[in-house]
Amino acid sequence: MSQENVEIVRKAFEGAGKRGLRDTAETYWHPEIEYVEDPRWPGASRYKGRAAVLRCFQNYTEALGREGDIVVEVERVLDAGARQVPLVRVQSISTSGVPHEHLWGYVVELREQHIIYFRAYYEPAEALEAVGLRE
Repeated sequence: MSQENVEIVRKAFEGAGKRGLRDTAETYWHPEIEYVEDPRWPGASRYKGRAAVLRCFQNYTEALGREGDIVVEVERVLDAGARQVPLVRVQSISTSGVPHEHLWGYVVELREQHIIYFRAYYEPAEALEAVGLRE
């Protein structure tokens, strides 16, 4: 089951960059999904429900650039049993023309083969530490 979960997580994050947010949300996010932003993110918050999480990510695209211009690359997904840790590189050019690139870590939980919970970590090592893993 864990390898299957790793692949679901990989496809979900890769899909956000290829298929778009709405399709990714409908395909991979549980209706009761919860997303927690890294506390370093300005105005960091917690979002519950597919519509609320989707709005949050649509707001990101407004700051980071057009959805079609954002490149999301999953560098790897580590299996921590009940949770997975994808390391995800995001590249874009903001609406003001400033290039952006960052490697994020996430802790992800699945229910019924859909993402039910994920939390962003600005420092990927912190995501690994949260599940008891190290690089």
